[in-house]
Amino acid sequence: MYVVSGAQIKALDEAAVEAGIPAGDLMENAGRGVADALIKSAAVKNIVVVAGKGGNGGDAFVAARILREAGFHVRVFTLSSIEELAETTRDKAHLLDERFPGTISVLDDDLVEFAEALDGADCAIDGLLGIGVDRPLSGRYLNVVRAINEADLFRVAIDLPSGLLSDSGAVIGEAIDADLTVCMAAYKPAHLLYPARSYCGTVEVVPVGYPDSLWKSVTPIARVAKKEWIAEHLPVRRPDGHKGTFGHVLVVAGSLGMSGAAILTATAALRAGAGLVTVACPRSIQSIIATALPEAITIGLPDKDGHLTGDSLAPLRDVLARADVLAIGPGLGRADATGAFVRSLIAEVKSPLVLDADGLFALNPETLKRIAGYAVLTPHPGEMSRLIERPADEIDADRIEVARAFAGGHGVVLLLKGRPTAIGTPSGEVFLNPTGNTALATGGSGDVLTGIIAGLLAGGASTRDAAILGAYVHGYAAEHRSRDRAERSIIPSDLLDIMPRAIKEIEDA
Repeated sequence: MYVVSGAQIKALDEAAVEAGIPAGDLMENAGRGVADALIKSAAVKNIVVVAGKGGNGGDAFVAARILREAGFHVRVFTLSSIEELAETTRDKAHLLDERFPGTISVLDDDLVEFAEALDGADCAIDGLLGIGVDRPLSGRYLNVVRAINEADLFRVAIDLPSGLLSDSGAVIGEAIDADLTVCMAAYKPAHLLYPARSYCGTVEVVPVGYPDSLWKSVTPIARVAKKEWIAEHLPVRRPDGHKGTFGHVLVVAGSLGMSGAAILTATAALRAGAGLVTVACPRSIQSIIATALPEAITIGLPDKDGHLTGDSLAPLRDVLARADVLAIGPGLGRADATGAFVRSLIAEVKSPLVLDADGLFALNPETLKRIAGYAVLTPHPGEMSRLIERPADEIDADRIEVARAFAGGHGVVLLLKGRPTAIGTPSGEVFLNPTGNTALATGGSGDVLTGIIAGLLAGGASTRDAAILGAYVHGYAAEHRSRDRAERSIIPSDLLDIMPRAIKEIEDA
């Protein structure tokens, strides 16, 4: 699924018309998509529609007509007379008025009639403004939005809740707080980036009739993976496969007091399909990990005060040479000697690499050059802040471009955690992960993600695909576990327990 800008959608509209598709036909498709999505999503009878002067207003008039034809009670309000509407929108308003006289009313200044209609309705459709908003709402527009938000009913936004910026997650003023947003043709950034995303409710993308040939000319801002794509790109499990076939993951993780990070990472790699997992950890915690994780091999490395140091590298070289994938960082700690160990280890790695948590803390410009082409980095905005020296809140608000710039500039796959997780690739592509919830907002959740990505790499996925697949599986497991449990009560080991069922559902998509 594409994520495009408001300007790109406008260009597609113009190109479609130039290709011979009447603007009215596009509007008919959009309005029908709104009506169908509403009928499918909510049990409503009495609907109030507010229509603006532009394309969203035209979509709203079409939706109102189709809903009236289907037997719903519909009232439509405009901020101006029909003759003041844009041409195609005016045509749709006239068609509604001809078939169902008296359906359309012009809003009075005090909104008394509008408020009375809302009071008797169980649904409001917002066709007031669309992707062209560039300033906070004011005047009657603001009053209409407030009235709809204050009403006790189901709110549907056409393409984008009125008041939101199309191309940003920022919120610049008041906006419709929708329960359902029917998005035209493709996602816009505001449908996915917070805090704007929280105003959109459920987002359903509907086609409007752009020919496939026009889409070929569009370079999307980002893409959103669908379950079917994920199922198709999971590593193939050969029926005659064995543990060697499905790859060997070496997990270098843990320190005194942080053995759980290594356990979570290694278990997740196994759950993701790795044939063999070895955990290399400080000797002082080896027995803890070995007891908790009988399915993995453990190697105790020389340590100082429970942390790995330069002396830890030599005993690791033999297993490092045999491993197909290295996952490094969870729970290692940030001692200077540990950072030096990580950099020395990375200098000897030639296989795919997943760097997380304290492994990221050890990175410097020289180390980044060494791992170009075969590494996946998985920072959260705070960790990313150190890498690029920008405030975490700025990174969070600009996560698509941050992921694109860093991945392209350093030749790595960058998985920027958060809602939504953004995966940047060396080629400049960005993928947004649609799965996940607050069950993942718990210490140790990132260790599980690191292990999932490593396990998928071991199975044969590319670094790009392993990051996209890993983020999706991680979030899907959280959603699956939340079906019968409170999100606040879910812990990372719950994700591990549910992964076999979650992945089976994905495989069957």
